[in-house]
Amino acid sequence: MYRIVHNEQSGSFRVERRGLLGWAFVTDPATRDYLSFRDLDEARTWVRQRARADDTGPRRWKVVSDCSA
Repeated sequence: MYRIVHNEQSGSFRVERRGLLGWAFVTDPATRDYLSFRDLDEARTWVRQRARADDTGPRRWKVVSDCSA
C-alpha cells in the first residue's frame, strides 16, 4: 500500500509505503535517496505503475470465497 505526501515548504511530493513498522519513504534502489516528484500527477503515475506490479505477483494466500452467500 502506498500513499503520497506533500511538503509545502519545498513543494515536493514523496511516496510512502506501508510496512510492518508503519509508513516509510520509498527510496531509489541505486542511490538510496528518497524519491521526490515535482507534482502530484508524476507521483500518482509512479504509484500506479508499482501498485499494478505488486498486485500481479504471486501470493501465499488467495481469496477463494468471500462467504457472502
